[in-house]
Amino acid sequence: MLNHNLEDFSQRLILGEHHLISSTGIFKRAMLTGYLSILVIGICMFYALFDAYSGMHSAYLYYFTLINFSIIAFLLNRKGRYEFAKILLLIATLLIIFLFSTTEPLDSGNYFNFFPLTVASFALFEYKALYKGIFFMLLSIGLFLLVFFYQIPILPIRSAVEGTEVANFLVNYIISISATVLIIIFLIKLNRTIESILITKDQNLIQTAEELKASKQRFELAISGSNAGIYDWDIQNNVIYHAPMWKKLLGYDDHELDDFDINTFYEFIHADDVDRTKLTLESHLLNGSKYSIELRLRTKSGEYQWYTDSGQAVWNEVGDPIRMVGSIIKIHERKVAEERIKKQNKMLEKTNLELDNFVYSASHDIRSPLTSVLGLINIATKSTDKKEIDQCLHLMKSRIYRLDEFIEDILDFSRNLRLEKKFREINLYYFIDDILNNHDFGDRFKHLEVKISLATDFEVISDPLRLKIILKNLFSNASRFSNLRKDKPWLRISALRVDGNFQLIIEDNGEGIREELKDKIFDMFYRASEKSKGSGLGLYIAKEMVNKLHGTIKVSSIYGEGSQFIIELPDHKYSKKIYDLTAQKNQTI
Repeated sequence: MLNHNLEDFSQRLILGEHHLISSTGIFKRAMLTGYLSILVIGICMFYALFDAYSGMHSAYLYYFTLINFSIIAFLLNRKGRYEFAKILLLIATLLIIFLFSTTEPLDSGNYFNFFPLTVASFALFEYKALYKGIFFMLLSIGLFLLVFFYQIPILPIRSAVEGTEVANFLVNYIISISATVLIIIFLIKLNRTIESILITKDQNLIQTAEELKASKQRFELAISGSNAGIYDWDIQNNVIYHAPMWKKLLGYDDHELDDFDINTFYEFIHADDVDRTKLTLESHLLNGSKYSIELRLRTKSGEYQWYTDSGQAVWNEVGDPIRMVGSIIKIHERKVAEERIKKQNKMLEKTNLELDNFVYSASHDIRSPLTSVLGLINIATKSTDKKEIDQCLHLMKSRIYRLDEFIEDILDFSRNLRLEKKFREINLYYFIDDILNNHDFGDRFKHLEVKISLATDFEVISDPLRLKIILKNLFSNASRFSNLRKDKPWLRISALRVDGNFQLIIEDNGEGIREELKDKIFDMFYRASEKSKGSGLGLYIAKEMVNKLHGTIKVSSIYGEGSQFIIELPDHKYSKKIYDLTAQKNQTI
């Protein structure tokens, strides 16, 4: 404990606030620089005392100068200027010893002091800066050779006090040997200290590694139970690591998806979700807002499925994001259920609205002719005029026919809801001709020139019941809104095949539809004109039946010129042909 305290004190004394240095090499050489600075100061003070004792006072200036340089080097070392401190210390010491040696007789042995400096030159510089150590070593040897072989008259030679020659030689020898030994001792001590630090670090690292391993195992157990796929994004290098569960959730094996970055991740996102995901992620990285988003990712099979993606970034000291860890959780089944519920809710809302409208309009349309009939009966019972009674009977008959048409529309609407689709082969030409000849579309229909423009062998497979009701309502609509003021009012019916479907085109030159009313004509109980005496269900029922058959109905019209209705329905005859060809091909193979 005492030894540890002494070591800590020496480190604080020599290195100051920089005593905790992460690099062992820098720590080692910084401590050695401090030790050498103190050693040089001590040697100078010893020489000063020895000279005072020997009666020599001419070298105090050298001692004082070297002590000052050593103190400066010591302070620079404490401030963290390690390289400058040791270079200053070496240069100052070599020059002072060189100058001092030129003033001493050769037999004083002052040149011995170059030896510890040669050792220090290697000890103070690391391997990467070995050229600096070699330079100072060669400089030390060069100065020694100059002093030993040549008498350089830089300063006047000091005359030794008689009887002190041997003492001077021994002192210089002992000082140089002691300094060299002390440098070696310092190195050994530093190596031992560093070794102890490294052992402690290794033990801490082993303990930390074991703790991390245990923590990782706990984390993996917790994550495996949550069915979440973890990812780790190295933002600066743009590399994303995926845990096996992340890959598994997308249908991949563990050895797949290794080369992955943020751009690759964007490619996995459904096109409709990419911009929303980028905006949410950028907002999180810029201002730390929450990153949690529901998105669709492409699985290995190519199918897109729903996931919740959430994560948390880490920022450096300047505020740049450097890492982000997050997870995905599969929510596809929930999203599919939610979409199903939304569709069902919309259907329920539509059904409830239609039911409300139906009850209101149906009660009105049923009561209206009944009320009218009751009024006519009352008039007829009180009248004695046969002509008036016949007129009342005629009006009652028309009201009953109107009520019958309305009830038939309701029955058609009911059939569409409850009856299963039944498909059979239909010859369109004769099918349409039969509808036109065997159904009453009103008095106005008799004035129309009707033309069926399709081949007599045009055959399709569809639901005949629904197709008949669709055409009856469209023919009735054309009759009701025909323009008898024109010279030749007409109705044209044609058909054609389009990509496995068939189209029915019903055109007329009747009154036409105002532009602002086109979006409303297919609504329940909607009457486009005040002249209309229908139930308002005809076009609505036609559209509902077209939808039931997975088709479309479109209208184009110019008010005053006429209208065109285009119904496109799947042709199951076309699908059957493909099936038969495929089956025949398989049998041939």
